[in-house]
Amino acid sequence: KQWYQRRVRESRKAYSMLERQRIKERTREADHKATAIRLQEESERDRQMAEHLVNQAIIKCKAESPLKEESIEKRIQKTVHKNKKISTQSDRLIKRLRGKIANMSSRPPSLCPCDTDILNTGPGRCATNCNFNNNSKAFAQALSSLVGCYT
Repeated sequence: KQWYQRRVRESRKAYSMLERQRIKERTREADHKATAIRLQEESERDRQMAEHLVNQAIIKCKAESPLKEESIEKRIQKTVHKNKKISTQSDRLIKRLRGKIANMSSRPPSLCPCDTDILNTGPGRCATNCNFNNNSKAFAQALSSLVGCYT
């Protein structure tokens, strides 16, 4: 009979320990979920605030004078033209590099860890945490220095 009572005590103890662990896990999950929801709400509020500030600035620019609106559009067009010019420059550099690599036995190293082959990389193909992500100017500079090394 003592043996049976000892087994019952041990199983109750094990069950209560498991139940405590489950409760701790549930509270941890609930806390994590609450934190995630709070962070999402904060980021959404920040995004809305930034969007509101941009809209206010646009309205203010439009209200000040239509000439400024035209100058803003011209600036935007200049930036787009500049980015296109840089991307064509990097395309030309890649073509030059292809021609130089064709005769070599070894391949040059990749500029970033996003892709193993340098000929397939580009500012639009890089990961979001890469230095060259949507930064065609930096990519063109690095590529031109690499082409200069293989000249």
